[in-house]
Amino acid sequence: MFKKTVSLILCIITVLSICVTAFAAVPKDEIISETWCVMDAKTGQILIGGDENKKMEPASITKILTCALALERLDPKAEYTFSKEAASYDKASTHLAFSEGETCTVEDLLYGAMVESANDCAMALADAASGSQLAFVRLMNEKLAELGCTGSHFSNSTGMPEMNHYTTARDMAIITKYALSVPGFMTYFSAWEWTIPATNKNSERTFGTHHSMIVGSQYNATYGYDYATGGKLGWTEEAMHTAVTTADNGEMELICVVMKSKNKNAKYKDSTLLLDYCFNNFKSVEIPVSVRKSELDVYEGEELYGKMTVYPMAAINVLLTDDMSVSDVTVKANIPESCQLSEVSSVALNVSFSKSSENMSTGGFTLSPEYHIVKESMVISSEAEMEKEGSTFRWWIFIAIPLGVIGAFVVIILIIRAYNIRKYQKLRRHRHYRRLGHDK
Repeated sequence: MFKKTVSLILCIITVLSICVTAFAAVPKDEIISETWCVMDAKTGQILIGGDENKKMEPASITKILTCALALERLDPKAEYTFSKEAASYDKASTHLAFSEGETCTVEDLLYGAMVESANDCAMALADAASGSQLAFVRLMNEKLAELGCTGSHFSNSTGMPEMNHYTTARDMAIITKYALSVPGFMTYFSAWEWTIPATNKNSERTFGTHHSMIVGSQYNATYGYDYATGGKLGWTEEAMHTAVTTADNGEMELICVVMKSKNKNAKYKDSTLLLDYCFNNFKSVEIPVSVRKSELDVYEGEELYGKMTVYPMAAINVLLTDDMSVSDVTVKANIPESCQLSEVSSVALNVSFSKSSENMSTGGFTLSPEYHIVKESMVISSEAEMEKEGSTFRWWIFIAIPLGVIGAFVVIILIIRAYNIRKYQKLRRHRHYRRLGHDK
């Protein structure tokens, strides 16, 4: 019995000590949508993608940028009265039947554009924020350029098909990341329903979200996703189905974009598959940051404003699959010699990967570090390297685990050896006594 137990323990230890990594490849063959990507909402790192830089028609996911820009410029509690231009929406498209001269709150418009995807609400937000549709479209494209959305150009605030109205899955993820940073945006992006009170021209209107994933399976939504935190859908005959979904499992916050899904359910199936893959196969790894230069001159026009001393994080967290390691990632500070006060965001950390992977995107990305502007010089050695105190990276674990396995293996071998010695000594004594009996 003892030998069987020992043998079983040995087998278990042997299995545990064999380090075999099972790589799960990105499920590209299972995706129905034409283009797609998943982004880390915290850093902007693209985790996986399929033709994510291909220019596509966005349909109503355009309204993510519309609502974010409007929310930055308007008080949700303020009242708005529909202008003739804002009330000239396509009556065959999704709308809430607002008419010229009708008054409601900006909050009603935000819920209407995000939850119901009403085009009249989107046009009203554009009018309220910029004074005209043309001025707002100009604002949209300025923001796209500022965000680095090089594959995008918007021609309207609604997402209706129009010449030169296009984006990419990657750019939509960038737009959503920006929108999530706008105070209050998540209130409308995550909403399930809203009621617009009776106005001077209409009775009360109640509507609910069409995005099944954000409702959640616990509420019997057919395609509910329990980690989903918000989302926006789009559809036109030209764009087909588009969807943006955010999800948080407590460890990662992700943005999933799928474009040109062939049917209404494909966008949910694809989004669920992509989010599940990322949640199951990525882990957060701490990467040290090397700082070569940390001080620059900050100008306000032609006048020197002061010195900007950059304090980038000594380490950042990057999401990696099991086939990638810390040694495959490089983080460098991109600090110019000088910049305008309005351009301090140009100070960035560049993250690059030294090898490619079948399981994740390795295209690299940038992060804006923490910084502090001072009026006097704070000279820090240009060659100094900053190290993070109290790093959470536990390098000794990678040594301790194998040593622990080996130690356990040695202990069991010694137990078996002691058992065999004891057994052999007992056998010798038994034989000795038998011989003594024969001698008598």
